[in-house]
Amino acid sequence: MSESKPSRDRALSGLVERGVISVWQADQVRAALAAAEPAPGRVRWMEIAGYIGGGLVLAGAVALAAASWQELGDDARITLLAVLAAAAAAGAVLMTGGPQEMRGRRNRVSDVRRRIAGVLLALAAVLAAFAVAVAVGAVEDGSPAYVPPLVGLAVAAAGYAALPSAVGQVAVWGMSIGLVGAFVEEFASGDDTLLLGGGWLGLGVVWAVLSALGAAAERRLGLGLGAGLALAAAQTLLSWSDQNAWGYGATLLVAAACIAYYFLDRTAVLLVVGVTGVTVGVPEMVWDLTDGAIGTATVLLIAGVVLLAASWTGLLVHRRRNEAEGGSGPASGGAPGHGPVPADPPDAGPPPSARP
Repeated sequence: MSESKPSRDRALSGLVERGVISVWQADQVRAALAAAEPAPGRVRWMEIAGYIGGGLVLAGAVALAAASWQELGDDARITLLAVLAAAAAAGAVLMTGGPQEMRGRRNRVSDVRRRIAGVLLALAAVLAAFAVAVAVGAVEDGSPAYVPPLVGLAVAAAGYAALPSAVGQVAVWGMSIGLVGAFVEEFASGDDTLLLGGGWLGLGVVWAVLSALGAAAERRLGLGLGAGLALAAAQTLLSWSDQNAWGYGATLLVAAACIAYYFLDRTAVLLVVGVTGVTVGVPEMVWDLTDGAIGTATVLLIAGVVLLAASWTGLLVHRRRNEAEGGSGPASGGAPGHGPVPADPPDAGPPPSARP
């Protein structure tokens, strides 16, 4: 039985008591909702079986390739990886019910099928990138290092555009990170730490902004991926020419941006990233400004105090955000997160079932 069924029954009973719908109409709504609900146990086991099956196929393919990988030539390796990538993509199409069902955000594929197909499409992107990497490595004059992640990104983006899923977005995000790193490695000269950290930081910011604007179907996941990447990239700047201020300065800036945007968009991961950034950035700043004069124990103590303060601040921000969205609350006729409940219409008359 669904955990939401008691709440649904209470809501329908309330509508009947207020005369909004009749008893017969409430029964029809209950029947329609019950028919639309999938069997939880059956769907859960089907999804688990799909993951296990895909994992076994992948494990078997890897074992088969590993057993004879050294004996295979470059052409055979490329062909094997390409065939596996095509098989994964074909499995995703079969899982969704055919290419006509893959309509981007307008698709009508069930959640379980979409998740399994998303895993297969992400696997196809990884295998395609590996196949191109083998082909690039076989070229004697040395092809650009950014070609494999570029191909993987193209395949992952195409799969995500055809069938958006959380795993698909992670695949596109991962390929984008690899592509930025490959570009920096290919074109940077000298110390590339600043360029690498700056590139990943820019990618994280762009990812978060596009997710906030609704470019990704999984909006909150996109915000978390972008914010997390920006925070991690800011930390890579600590090793750039001993200019620690770049690292903790960028870290605190990302943390402040996440906390500030949390007031506009109630996404918990932004608050987590913001608190983490403050906890990490403040001790780094203290260590740098004091030129390491304070000991390790003092730094740990400062980090603990900052963590407690940041946690308290985060909880305070979260509570005020809830109060702001909850309106006047139950005491004044409101419902948290839904604003005040409208009063019954005047002269509503008897329930429909009692009317002639």
